[in-house]
Amino acid sequence: MCALPSKKIFEPCCLATTIGSLPHTDVARATRLMLESTPEIPSWVQFPKRDFHENMMMQFTEGLPGLVQETDRISFSTALPDFVEQLTEFYECYLAATENNNLEAWKRFAISKHFAAGFSELMLQVPKLISSNAVVMLKGQVTGPFTLGTNLTDQNGRCAYYDDQLRDVIIKHVAMKAAWQIVQLKRFGLPVMVFIDEPSLLGFGKQTFLTISREDVIGDINAVVAAIHEKGGLSGVHCEENTDWSLLMETNLDVLDFDAYDHLQAITLYPAELRKFFDRGGSLGWGIVPTLDKDAAASETVPSLLQRFEDGIAQLVQKGFDRSFLLRRALITPSCGAGGVLTEALAERVLNLLKNLSAALRQKL
Repeated sequence: MCALPSKKIFEPCCLATTIGSLPHTDVARATRLMLESTPEIPSWVQFPKRDFHENMMMQFTEGLPGLVQETDRISFSTALPDFVEQLTEFYECYLAATENNNLEAWKRFAISKHFAAGFSELMLQVPKLISSNAVVMLKGQVTGPFTLGTNLTDQNGRCAYYDDQLRDVIIKHVAMKAAWQIVQLKRFGLPVMVFIDEPSLLGFGKQTFLTISREDVIGDINAVVAAIHEKGGLSGVHCEENTDWSLLMETNLDVLDFDAYDHLQAITLYPAELRKFFDRGGSLGWGIVPTLDKDAAASETVPSLLQRFEDGIAQLVQKGFDRSFLLRRALITPSCGAGGVLTEALAERVLNLLKNLSAALRQKL
């Protein structure tokens, strides 16, 4: 791996990692499959079809103050009689953890097995992989503050993101969930990277979110990135389709993971901003293995994906970027999580394509 020289410049040189989710319900088996496919940068697996609590809008809500759950729906209620007490306790724990590194306070921000069986399983299985000297980095993930804040509502059905108090709580909560993962994963003595999943940024700038400013989104993401960096981790973001990547290029993120299979043009629209992102050490995650289309996941091959990737590299070379540089700064990923539309068999095919595509690209390097 060209990996982590001084100044924390991440050059993955076409190593592969996953976005997170799989459609499986057998936690141990799915984790083994993931480790076999991405042994250099394994990521803990999310299991949305196993349990409601592993849905990405639920998984990282554990410990938030003022939450009310009704069947399979959760929301804030600032009208709860003890809401102020819950809020006070949240901030007390936050300050105790961040300022005094109080271990009891940190427990509030832990991700339990009930909400993330894959995290616990990764912690069990990684030692076996480390003994083979394959692992160079571990990856975690968290639902981003914009996505969580615009999907959670208060008791009146209003997006929590529009409530300054609730938005602040969400930002701090997400930052602590990311930091907690780094602390746990660093026990293995390896670098750690945490992706911030922000699918809802696809809607930023559209009518639904017109009152949310660009500066707000950048500031909120940077707050989470700062917590990741403070714990010595690398930060990445995964977004979908035609997200405004110029916005994310202005943040302090280290990796931008985009859908290179269906929406390559989205990243090529901002060559000046991309150059600045590269100049400060950024890398691109190429989501080149399809997961959102069953037919594509079933029919693509390593040669066809290699050609698609090379076509993408060529488009950026035409924008003035050096080909060998782009390959050094390329991380290879699925186009999105595999736990949505794919069957277990197709998801396993995706993992196999991911592994072999990365190997073919690294052989070229």
